[in-house]
Amino acid sequence: GAVWLFIEPSSPLRYPLYQLGGPQLRIFRPNFFMLAVRPGVPQPEDTVQFRVSMEMTKVDIKNYLEKIYNVPVAAVRTRIQYGANNKRNHRNQRVKKPDYKVAYVQLVS
Repeated sequence: GAVWLFIEPSSPLRYPLYQLGGPQLRIFRPNFFMLAVRPGVPQPEDTVQFRVSMEMTKVDIKNYLEKIYNVPVAAVRTRIQYGANNKRNHRNQRVKKPDYKVAYVQLVS
């Protein structure tokens, strides 16, 4: 089972029109998601496993956790998990599950 820990992808924001002399409203809401999952194999105590957006890079993951959630990150490792391709539908056509990216985040101890 997986546990939602962070926000889902956000919807596009509408910014108010700029008023001369008024402050600009800037809200940072990335269109990324991070899903904390239980690791399939035992990991060290300071490592957390996430399922992340395919578009996220290691730098994005580190900045996401450090800037938004103030979680100190020591290192980030990523891999792409290819979806299973062994099912068939009612027309005997192969059905492939989508690929996803897995990130292993090592926290500062």
